[in-house]
Amino acid sequence: MAALLAGGFLLAGIAVPLAALIARPGASAVLTALADLTSRPGFAATLGGTLLQATLSTILTLALGLPAALLFARYAFPGKSVLKAVLTVPFVMPTVVAGAGFLSLVGPSGLLGVNGVDTLSLLVVTHAFYNIAIVVRVVGGFLEANAATLQAAAATLGANAWRTARRVTLPLAAPTVLAAGVLVFIFSFTSFGMVLIVTPGGAWDTLEVEIYRNLSRLLRVDRAVALAVVQLAAVMLLAGVYTALQRRSAVPLAASVPPRRPRGREGWVLAALLLPPLMLTAAPLVSLAWQAFHPPGSTGVTLSGFQAAFAPSRFLGVASAGDAIFNSLRLAAASALVAVPLGLAFAVAVVRGRARLLDRASLLPLAVSAVTLGLGVLLAYPQLAGRFWGLALAHALIATPFVARTLLPSLRSLPASRLQAAATLGAGPWRRLMRVDLPALRPALAAGGGFAVAVSLGEFGAALVLTRPELATLPVAIYQRLARPGAESYAAALALALMLLLLTGLVMAAVDRLGGRGEW
Repeated sequence: MAALLAGGFLLAGIAVPLAALIARPGASAVLTALADLTSRPGFAATLGGTLLQATLSTILTLALGLPAALLFARYAFPGKSVLKAVLTVPFVMPTVVAGAGFLSLVGPSGLLGVNGVDTLSLLVVTHAFYNIAIVVRVVGGFLEANAATLQAAAATLGANAWRTARRVTLPLAAPTVLAAGVLVFIFSFTSFGMVLIVTPGGAWDTLEVEIYRNLSRLLRVDRAVALAVVQLAAVMLLAGVYTALQRRSAVPLAASVPPRRPRGREGWVLAALLLPPLMLTAAPLVSLAWQAFHPPGSTGVTLSGFQAAFAPSRFLGVASAGDAIFNSLRLAAASALVAVPLGLAFAVAVVRGRARLLDRASLLPLAVSAVTLGLGVLLAYPQLAGRFWGLALAHALIATPFVARTLLPSLRSLPASRLQAAATLGAGPWRRLMRVDLPALRPALAAGGGFAVAVSLGEFGAALVLTRPELATLPVAIYQRLARPGAESYAAALALALMLLLLTGLVMAAVDRLGGRGEW
């Protein structure tokens, strides 16, 4: 039953919209556009640029994240949980907030006085900022279950800490490291909002941005669908690699030795290795908070940005902060109501039904272009066009993989003896789910709901396509102001970005308290 529900969801939410999108210009037109695109130098440049920035972003993310993951797993020190939380905040941060933070730091009016807009360096750094949490969570979670035990065993053979890491810990963690790298590559390869904000000139457009521009500006649906097919094929190939690597590292050893405190020079080495990722994470957030109260041109602390955000805009179609906050909150609540039961269905189908294909297919909402998905929903379900529930269902579609990944570890950890005991007492599958699984999964379900809320609050790509002015969310309202000229619009965008950052941070703090680590 769970597999049917999960499969039906993918069919209705992914396959039908994609089929509707292909049917609009016709399959032959899409094939013609694909042949035409692949023969153009511009396509090769876009694909090559996308691959280049994704590769560089992955390398930088691993270089900054691996030492942090290893140190968090190996050592116990004051403030460890706080520092880990700081490094993982960007992953759930809306892309428009991260982009606004970097603009406040190294934009035309940035605090550092250096304009990095439209450069490859800034795009790579912003992607590393956004994805370092994946390495810390995925690799760190594996190492926390292995590093202490392995270190103790290696120490008895005379190996010091660094030799243990180089010769034992990291080789064992290689599948997990590669899996994290593949996931970072996927997120960088499909980047959309960050590219629009930090490289608006178009020099480093990704395939996702080209899809959006062909749809919204050039009205070339055939080209957009052709590009979406190329991106989907590439991402699903990577998703297959990721799930295979994930299965190889899914059974960690049990740790019996707690992490120890650093001794002597180890403390200085630990500080030196943690400082770069912490600075990368903190700098744009501190800059955003500073400029929200000290916008360019102001002489001191001012609330002018917040006042401008809540005041009716002088630009047609730009939502006020009050309307955007209201829309974001009600959409987040509605999408969570849909995404949590769907995520549970995926988790039950994978764990209880051993549906490995669904494990990989659950990543489809992340593999398909959010822009393409939004337009496909419009064409497949015209009755939802411009409606509240159309946007809520699109948000739920994107949030479901996060919910499923949050529930999988908790569901796998439930003792099989409890289910067997319930079965011997005559309880059927549905009753076992309701009376045994759900009570034990309550914290994970709440954490999954929190993830769904956070994802909805920050969703930008589909919202940009599906939103009418009266349904504009906070990310859309921020982008609207960043795209408008004038110091007032910029100050209002920073104020809105800070509010969205605080709102998302509160949600994720609640998720972390509920133990929402997830399985990625």
